Amino acid sequence: MIIVGFAAQRGVRPPVLLEAARIEPALLLDTDAYLTHAQEIRLWEAAARLTNDPDFGLHLAEWVVQSPEDFFDVLAFALRSSPTLGDQYQRAGRYMRLIHEGIYLTLEEDQDEARLVHGHVDGRIGPRHPVEGMLTLVLLNGRRALGESFVPRAVCFSHAPPEQVTEQTRIFQAPVYYGCPRNELVLDRALLARSQRHAEPRLLTLLDRQLNKTLAELPEGRRVSDAVRRYMLDELPDQEPTVAAAAVKLRTSARSLQRSLQSEGTRFSEVLSDLRRDLALRYLQDPRISIGEVGFLLGFLDVTAFHRAFKRWTGSTPLEHRQAASRARRLRAR
Repeated sequence: MIIVGFAAQRGVRPPVLLEAARIEPALLLDTDAYLTHAQEIRLWEAAARLTNDPDFGLHLAEWVVQSPEDFFDVLAFALRSSPTLGDQYQRAGRYMRLIHEGIYLTLEEDQDEARLVHGHVDGRIGPRHPVEGMLTLVLLNGRRALGESFVPRAVCFSHAPPEQVTEQTRIFQAPVYYGCPRNELVLDRALLARSQRHAEPRLLTLLDRQLNKTLAELPEGRRVSDAVRRYMLDELPDQEPTVAAAAVKLRTSARSLQRSLQSEGTRFSEVLSDLRRDLALRYLQDPRISIGEVGFLLGFLDVTAFHRAFKRWTGSTPLEHRQAASRARRLRAR
């Protein structure tokens, strides 16, 4: 795994990292294994902490782009062989499930503007390091493919701003906004028609055939935690989700459900907490929804309980978060 390899380059031995992230080493040796959302977050956070790198995702992406020969799998060859930058970005979005089944990358085009949007399929707010890493990776891959250092019009992130943004400014060379409704690179649309230096149309046909075969073989909805999360979305705000009710919905026993979640590195209460946090961050983007109503929509009995939970999740109050997001939107509108 790239995270483990980059952390090792920074002096963190893989066994130390995996132990800190509470991940069994055997999991990474299994080519059919996958990390759950909770395990992935723990791995990213442990890697950033142990490497003492507050911009771990940015630097990992730079490392990958600077050493492309080490990461040339079928998808990497296909992206490199695409005829234009727009084709590369569309192809990356098409095969994103091969990287992680829970994320997406979509290309939206307006009259003179293009937006490369990244996020989680179920709407959850992605952890900072992998989100910043993904947008850095697609930007730097684009620059490398065109052989020129183009600059996006803007970069938008859903998460809160870090203490320092020096590295973000250096890499993106463009205005960077936080607390936004979604993660996206805003580009000049004309860039999408630019030809890539290493386009290989004939090779691309064979690579697409292999990638489509691999994509078709992926099973749908493998993670129990995702099914539990969907159940919780149906229950809130009408009633508090419970293990017993979820087990009935998923046609299993409460004990088996808890064991399955444990095998994915999470618990029922953690899935519920993650869902409430992600929904809270989304609802707070809409000024028409009062803070009290946000708490109600998440199933909290009173606004005080919601305030305590939000402070635990983010380190700020709902009002502070909403004000910061509002300031970011005003700055972007200038």
